[in-house]
Amino acid sequence: MTTVPDPLCILYLTPYYYTARGNAATAGRMKTYLEKAGHEVMVYAFEEEDSPLDEKLERADIVHALHARRAAEFVEAHRLRIRKPLVVTSGGTDINIDLQDAVKKQNMEQFLADAGAVTVFTGDAEQKIVESFPRLSSKVTVIPQGVDIPPEKPEAVPVLPEGSPKLLLPAGLRPVKDVLYVCSALQKNLSRFPDLQLLVLGEEMDEQVKKEVEQAEQELSWFFRYPPVKRKDMSGFYQWADVVLNTSVSEGQPMSLLEGMMHGVPALARKNGGSESVIAHGRNGWLFSTPQEFVEILDMLMRDTSLYRQAAGEAEKYAARYHCPEEEAAEYTFLYDSLLR
Repeated sequence: MTTVPDPLCILYLTPYYYTARGNAATAGRMKTYLEKAGHEVMVYAFEEEDSPLDEKLERADIVHALHARRAAEFVEAHRLRIRKPLVVTSGGTDINIDLQDAVKKQNMEQFLADAGAVTVFTGDAEQKIVESFPRLSSKVTVIPQGVDIPPEKPEAVPVLPEGSPKLLLPAGLRPVKDVLYVCSALQKNLSRFPDLQLLVLGEEMDEQVKKEVEQAEQELSWFFRYPPVKRKDMSGFYQWADVVLNTSVSEGQPMSLLEGMMHGVPALARKNGGSESVIAHGRNGWLFSTPQEFVEILDMLMRDTSLYRQAAGEAEKYAARYHCPEEEAAEYTFLYDSLLR
């Protein structure tokens, strides 16, 4: 007979919770599904609030921190003493970028050493953590992200451009996202896609990238930029799209691709460890290594409606089967319970 773990009080530390960022989406999903599993979840967004944490640290059975580098810096800056079992989830930027910085890497190492467990979304991320911190290998566990469609009714979707193919690129405007990566190749091949529409949706995070995107919007009639929206309002954008695009230099595990798949939209993504973790090339989406390769794949897909429908169906089935948020919450519950035994 399977035993049901006792309800826990979990303090979830995240950089962001109240703004439309990837960390906020992860924290929101974790809170929702851990609470559905019977736990109490106290979210503390340390980049957005500054209320005292002492009482919450005392109440918590488990402390779960998202984004290793930011959480490490926060704990060190505030001289927090975490006496409860600590779980650290390391996602994208902290693994793919921060580990290249010697000072940031050193801060992360001590914080991760103090953790009872370290979770990552992909095998690629696990390999990078273990290569950087070999002594932590026994602590690292892969738990893929869950994905769902928010139940809340979306607000009115703005008027979106008409045409085909319609490419949706949800990404913050910062260098690692490289949102203009395929634009030159698309412009050179515009005769193949005379009604092309590409929509970049995301927060302005880097001034230089913002200027480059604004220039592209002025020069390219088919390029559009929209500000970020709440997760519950994303459905209208996914329903608009023919393809969800990811052009990042590196990724943790791209939630936008998974959300698109949940809506039955195939993914086209630049090849990196995060994209490879969710895309079976030629089945639920396609991977590309150059802008011209992207153009060729897009042209093929738009010409073959049978292939497109097959990929759309496979995308939806994949997301539902391998990225179930209830299973994600169950895996974390098991992990928490193992640290409290």
